[in-house]
Amino acid sequence: MSTFNSHPINRLRKAYSNFIIIRLKDGREFRGYLDAQDQHMNMVLQNALEYFRGEKVASFGKIFIRGNNILWVQIDQKPE
Repeated sequence: MSTFNSHPINRLRKAYSNFIIIRLKDGREFRGYLDAQDQHMNMVLQNALEYFRGEKVASFGKIFIRGNNILWVQIDQKPE
């Protein structure tokens, strides 16, 4: 198995413009289209929605999420 294909950063690079879900350590969740990411897992989402405890609390045209706050990321999810 190739290390290149299994590394999370490389999977994110391939997910550009895909719909993703990001869960933060504080329990908030952001859903949107991946616009940019870097080696620190900082991410920019387009058309992002913020959820907390399953309820939508805000919407953003574009949002920056700092990588050290991210708990997990789901890639290739369908928008709800």
